[in-house]
Amino acid sequence: MGFFKKKKDETSHRDLSRLHGKGLSYAVERTGGQELVLGRKGGISVTEAEIIVVCDGHEVFRCNARGAVAAELMSHNGVDIKGADPLTGEKRHIIAYYSNLKQ
Repeated sequence: MGFFKKKKDETSHRDLSRLHGKGLSYAVERTGGQELVLGRKGGISVTEAEIIVVCDGHEVFRCNARGAVAAELMSHNGVDIKGADPLTGEKRHIIAYYSNLKQ
C-alpha cells in the first residue's frame, strides 16, 4: 500500500542546505519544560559537517549535521532543530524563528 511510511531519523543534507543563510529574529533553547532565549537578530549557517546558529554576533548553537533533525514549524515562521553538540556530545533542542526581512 505505502500510504504510511516510517519517518526518517535524519534530515538529508539537501534539506538542511535550505536553511543556510536564513535570517533569524530570535532563537530559544528547550530544556526540560522551559525555554531559554539564546539571542536575537542572527542567522543560520549549514556546512557539510555542522549546523551553526549565530545571534547578536555570537555563536549560540552548533551541532553535527549527521544525525541532526530539522523540521520547519507548521506556521512556516521558524525551524525546530535537534542535534548533538560536537564538543560535549550533549543533545540540544532549539527553535529558531525567521526574521521578516528579505535576505
